[in-house]
Amino acid sequence: MKRAGLAILLSLAALLAVGWPPRARVDRPALGLPVEGPAGTLEATLSLPFCVPEDLRQRMIADGVGDLGWTFQGFRARRLKPAPSLQPKDPSGRWKVVHIADLPPPGREELLKAFLVRMAEVQPDLILASGDLGYGDTPEDWDRIATFFGDLERMGIPMVSCPGNHERKSWIQYLRHFGPTTWHRLDLGPFTILSLDSEHGRDQFTPAQFKWFKEALHDAEGRTLLVQLHHPLFKSEAGGQGEAKGSGGILGARRVEFIRLCAQAKVAAVLSGHWHSDAVFDAEGRLRDDTWDFPGTKFIVTTTLGNETRRGTRWPKSYVGYRVLTFKDGVLERYTADLDGDGQPDPIASEPLIPLKGGR
Repeated sequence: MKRAGLAILLSLAALLAVGWPPRARVDRPALGLPVEGPAGTLEATLSLPFCVPEDLRQRMIADGVGDLGWTFQGFRARRLKPAPSLQPKDPSGRWKVVHIADLPPPGREELLKAFLVRMAEVQPDLILASGDLGYGDTPEDWDRIATFFGDLERMGIPMVSCPGNHERKSWIQYLRHFGPTTWHRLDLGPFTILSLDSEHGRDQFTPAQFKWFKEALHDAEGRTLLVQLHHPLFKSEAGGQGEAKGSGGILGARRVEFIRLCAQAKVAAVLSGHWHSDAVFDAEGRLRDDTWDFPGTKFIVTTTLGNETRRGTRWPKSYVGYRVLTFKDGVLERYTADLDGDGQPDPIASEPLIPLKGGR
């Protein structure tokens, strides 16, 4: 018994040695995750069990955080007072949401700088980044991406991300910057944004995530619903194999039910990347290169922001870019670019980041 008691004392002494003074790492909100979820959840990891540092305690008091729930490594708490009501930047009351995916790899940092300049002009209310955020494997590569996202936040543009397949190649680096939560919900203005992780096992959801998704759709009834995930939902061509001419596949398991649920819940848009090219499908899986204005959920694939461009469908355009979606009174008004300058949106097209030859 004496030896057991001595072992316990030595263990406590060691714990105090490494954990004193008490420190905390706030895991959520984290870079690229919602600033405010439906319950305003704050998660933190503590260096010592149940020891909340004074500076974090004062911040929690100021933010009205209560309902502390202890976990093995730290705690989860809920913000009691509501987040500030956000209004669109556009005086007309229109909301602008920018969608990006498949960011530039190391060596193409000039494209990130060009995007920052463009966003200063566009002034979106929100940016959604749907995976393949980093193609490098080193801590320095991920620090570069973190700096880019930090620049957007300092510009007053909130950014919400979800992981893609390339994040798995340096998963520890991704988690270090973006936190452990790979699917989540954000309520902002009239929107409920559901960000999903479609890379479990390869191009599919976990059962737990899919259950959460169905419940979230139900809980968000009456709001404008946006969903983002990395993998597209439909095959690139009728009768094709879904590989988008070498660009990668489509969502695997639970795909049919996912599409049905989105249509049933009247999701405004399902946003994805992965193909490095533009595409838009309706709920029946038809490539809508005939018109941008059709009823029902828009299943949108946005071109790469800076990696290798490809042609995944019969749509003839291929370029680096981003997509702007505008909403008025919660209704999606526009989500494609006017490439030829005739005053009418072109079907499928994203906004080019670099001017195209002969105009845009």
